[in-house]
Amino acid sequence: MSPNPFRPYFPAFTHSANASWVYLDSAATTQKLQTVIDITDQYYQSSVNVHRSSYKQASDTTQKFEDARAVIQNFIHAADSREIVWTKGATESINLLAACIPRASFRKRQNIVISALEHHANIVPWQILAEQMGLQIKVMPITNYGVLDIKKGLEVIDQNTALVAIGHVSNALGNINPVKLIIAKAQAVGALTVVDGTQAVSHIQVDVQELGCDFYVFSSHKMFGPTGVGVLYGKLALLEIMPPYQTGGEMIKTVSFEGSEFLGSPLKFEAGTPNIAGVLGFAVASSFIQEHRDGIVKQEDYLKCYLQQRLSKIEGLTIWGDLNNKIATFSFTVSGVTHYDLGSYLNTQNISVRVGHHCAMPLMASLGINGTIRVSIHCYNTEQELDKFVEALEAGVHLFTKGEAVKSVDTKIDTQGELAQAIADAKSWDEKFRQIMLAGKTLPRLTQGQHTKDLEVYGCESQVWVKCLLNDTVLEIQGDSPSKIVRGLLAIIFEALEGKKPATVLAFDLDGHLRSIGLARYLSDSRANGIKAVVNNIFDFCKADSKNEK
Repeated sequence: MSPNPFRPYFPAFTHSANASWVYLDSAATTQKLQTVIDITDQYYQSSVNVHRSSYKQASDTTQKFEDARAVIQNFIHAADSREIVWTKGATESINLLAACIPRASFRKRQNIVISALEHHANIVPWQILAEQMGLQIKVMPITNYGVLDIKKGLEVIDQNTALVAIGHVSNALGNINPVKLIIAKAQAVGALTVVDGTQAVSHIQVDVQELGCDFYVFSSHKMFGPTGVGVLYGKLALLEIMPPYQTGGEMIKTVSFEGSEFLGSPLKFEAGTPNIAGVLGFAVASSFIQEHRDGIVKQEDYLKCYLQQRLSKIEGLTIWGDLNNKIATFSFTVSGVTHYDLGSYLNTQNISVRVGHHCAMPLMASLGINGTIRVSIHCYNTEQELDKFVEALEAGVHLFTKGEAVKSVDTKIDTQGELAQAIADAKSWDEKFRQIMLAGKTLPRLTQGQHTKDLEVYGCESQVWVKCLLNDTVLEIQGDSPSKIVRGLLAIIFEALEGKKPATVLAFDLDGHLRSIGLARYLSDSRANGIKAVVNNIFDFCKADSKNEK
C-alpha cells in the first residue's frame, strides 16, 4: 500500500519522540491536526472576547466565532445556524438536554428508552430525569454478541415513551446503529429523540435533517479538534421553548432587579465566556473532514478489513459487536487472558489501546464479561502499525497462556524481601515485568467464593479483592485479581506488610518503597492509584484494629 497521505497533517506522528509509538485509541480522543494547533495558538497570541466589544479585533473574532457555527451547521446539514449550540462536549450537551428539555413532552408518558449499548453519559442523565419525573427507563436489547436487536428494540418504543436516546455508533464496540429506523418509530408515537453522534461524525457523513432527530450531540476532540468543546444540535422550535441551562453574561437580553429576559437560541445556552479557541479549532477540524471525507473513508475501510482478517486468525479471540456494519473499532477478548494484562503488555511495546468497560458497564454486564480490549483506528494509522500491534498481541497471548517468556527464571521466590529484591535487581522494564509475573505465583490467593463485595477494593483498573487478618497481633493478607500483573503487584506489596504489627504497617511509605525497588517510574497513574487504594484498604483495617486495642 502507498504511504498514508493523512499522516503528515498530524504532528504527533512526525515528532521524533513518537517514532515508534502506535496509537490505536482514537475512540478515546483523536490526534490533533497541525492546522487546529495553529489556529488555537494564533488566537491566544492576541485574544479578545466575543459578542461584547465593538472594536475591530473583537468584531473580527466574533465574526470568525459565528462563521465557525455556520461551518458546523453545514457539517451536519442543520437547517439554521441557530440550531448549533456550543457546549464543553457531548456529555454537557446531554446533561443540558436532561435539565432543560421541554417537560410538557413528558406529560402522560411513562418511560424513557435507551439501548443496552449506551455510554454512561447517555444513561445517567436520563436516569436522573426519570427519577425526577416519575418515569421508567426501558432498554432496547442486544444479541449475545452485542448487536442491537432492532426488531425487539422497536417494540420497546410505544405510546408511553417520552424520549428515545440512542448512540449513532457504539463507543465500546464500533457498531453503526440503525438510528433512522429508531427515530422514525419514535416520531410515530410522538416521542422526542436524542442521538449521541460522538463516535460517528468523523467516520460517516451525518445529515440531521435526513435523520429527522430532534437533537444530536458530538465532541470536537473525537474528530481531530480541541478538547473541551462540543455541539448540541436541536431543532430550532424546541430550542426556543427550552429554558437556559446556566445564566450569566452573553445570554442576557435585559436585566433588572424585577426580572430578566434572555436572548434566543443559541446564545441563551452559552452563558459566560466560551471556549473561543476551541470553537475556532473545531471549525478547522470539521472543514478538514469535509474536504477529505472520501479519502478518510477509503483509508479506514482498508485498515478495518485488514485488521479484522488478522484478528480472526488468533486462537481464542472473540470480537464483540457487529462485524459487518461498523466503524474501524474492534473490541475483543482472548480466552484465558485478562484484557488488563494484555493492555499492560502492549504498553510495554509502546502500543496504546484502551482496556476495560469503556464507560459502558451495563453493556459489559449484558455480554457477561467485565471488559474488553478496544482497538480504534483512524485515517492516520497504517498497515505497518497494525502488523506491529498484532505481532505484539500474539506475543502477549503466548506469554500469559504459555509462560514461555519466564520459564527460564527461577520461580521459587517465597521468602521475606526476595520479591522486592528481584524487582530492584532487574535492570530493564522487560526484566521487571517478568519478575512481577513471577511474583504473582507466590500470592496467597482467595477462593472464588471469597470474591465478595465486602472484600472488593475499588479504584483499581482490574478487579481486586483483599482480606486482612490478625494472627497473634501481626498482619496476614490474602488477595486476588483476574489480572496476573495485578496479582504480582499485590504479592510485592503484601511482602512488605505481611507479618508486621498494625502500628508498623501504618508507617509504611508506599511511594518510597516503589521508588526504592525501581517500580515507581514504570507505573501509570491509574495503576499506581490502584495500588494506593489497596494499601489504603489495609491501612483502614489496621486503624480499626488500633481503635479496638484502645
